[in-house]
Amino acid sequence: MGSISSLRTLVMAGLLGTSLAATTEQWKSRTIYQTMTDRFARTDGSTTSPCNTTEGVYCGGTWKGTIDKLDYIQGMGFDAIMISPVIENLEGRVSYGEAYHGYWPLDLYSLNSHFGTHQDLLDLSKALHDRGMYLMMDTVLNNMAYMTNGSDPATHIDYSALTPFNSSSYYHPYCKITDWNNYTNAQLCQTGDNIVALPDLYTEHSEVQEMLENWAKEIMSTYSIDGLRIDAAKHVTPSFLKNFGDAVNTFMTGEVMQQEVSTICEYQNNYIGSLPNYPIYYALLNAFTLGNTTALATQVQAMKSACSDVTALASFSENHDVARFASMTKDMALAKNVLTFTLLFDGVPIVYQGQEHHLDGGYSPVNREAIWLTEYKTDAELYKLISKLNAIRKHAARLDPQYVNMQTYTVFEGGSELGFRKGVDGRQVIMLLSTQGTEGGPYNLSMPVSFTGGTVATEVLNCVNYTVNELSELVVPMDKGEPRVFFPAELMPGSGLCGFPVSNVSYATLKTKAASTKAAAAASLGVKTMGNIAYSALFSLGLSVVASVVVGVL
Repeated sequence: MGSISSLRTLVMAGLLGTSLAATTEQWKSRTIYQTMTDRFARTDGSTTSPCNTTEGVYCGGTWKGTIDKLDYIQGMGFDAIMISPVIENLEGRVSYGEAYHGYWPLDLYSLNSHFGTHQDLLDLSKALHDRGMYLMMDTVLNNMAYMTNGSDPATHIDYSALTPFNSSSYYHPYCKITDWNNYTNAQLCQTGDNIVALPDLYTEHSEVQEMLENWAKEIMSTYSIDGLRIDAAKHVTPSFLKNFGDAVNTFMTGEVMQQEVSTICEYQNNYIGSLPNYPIYYALLNAFTLGNTTALATQVQAMKSACSDVTALASFSENHDVARFASMTKDMALAKNVLTFTLLFDGVPIVYQGQEHHLDGGYSPVNREAIWLTEYKTDAELYKLISKLNAIRKHAARLDPQYVNMQTYTVFEGGSELGFRKGVDGRQVIMLLSTQGTEGGPYNLSMPVSFTGGTVATEVLNCVNYTVNELSELVVPMDKGEPRVFFPAELMPGSGLCGFPVSNVSYATLKTKAASTKAAAAASLGVKTMGNIAYSALFSLGLSVVASVVVGVL
């Protein structure tokens, strides 16, 4: 069993390096690949080892296995990963499985030996940072866990087995949540059941707060954790979320699974700077499973109006708690549109493992498939699409560091299309989405608001250039419900797309080159024009002489 308790003295004495925790602004330019450690990659590299998701048991994924697949993750353009909670969980199996997911904490100061050792986790952190990638740790603050196997949790929890919260005084008195939308009920009562009880920590108490804060700072320092996801943040005392965030001083995004804009924005404005953007998630499903494009456009505006900083939220379209998109519709074109929005909309994008392979598991636990069974194929359609979308997002941010702070707004609403723009004029990314699906036929669509007239825009997913007409309309050929993404052609060098290698080029450099190219072209055109004029003059003079001679002869 891996342990971090032996490092506590070193951390307190300042003998270990400080955490590399990154700020919200630093995370905004990142895109995150969410792994479920047990289901992502095995140490032995197997791509055939069976994993029955319905059994809910450990399947053998490890931190070492993850290290070996960082090329696969980075090949999609991701520069951060999220891993499952790392701490020791309950051992043993109940009727619905084992603690493979990491959400049944037993001992905060020991590691989950199923995932690896102390050195393995250090190695994973180092491997990521050596590549310039960030490490986000999923984190449980709301509760501990205890197997009651049908007994009453009110009387059958041995609190002494839990570390460091080994007394009932650290917990709320037992009660079962009866109304999940009643926040008092949801925050004071237990989220578990009488099979696996989840004793609810008394996070209003200063001692509990201090113990959690010290633990978090220690583990982040030990393993150089750059950011946190807070599981079940809705069930944590809201004021503690703010205190905890101030104490750990890093980017953290907290799960509040609610679709109401007012709820998510209230949390962001008062308690925690980032949350998964569930209001947009539900609107996205409405648009691309029901064809309700208006709902998505409306929700985009509502979030901007109510939240203090939409660009700090987490953009997603799948995770381990919701049904996969492909379980609702197998249509590949719709999946492409959803991913395009997820990666190019405001916020820090998070893509859940397996989304790149169009996996179709429904709700938990069947949406927690073993990724090794896909053989990590890099020629999958969505794998390649994600790579392109990450590339244009990073390129736009390189050319304008404020790009990630710019809000997306709707520029087109059609019967089955939505157009969105992000970025300042001249450097904007425009995505045009379709809800028609693969059965959609070919047609031309005129977007009245896009770029300045005369601009040549590259459709980066297919590497085709289009010139915006004098009315500033971008006429776009649509077909088979595929998304379109546009960027100024003169700014494509350095993007890693459409034949241009990746380079750390600046906007000023590209504009200077573009201006020089235009000037040279104009000069060349001028020489040709003057040459034509001179030739015409001489030709005309020759005709006049000939005419005069002819007239004289006559």
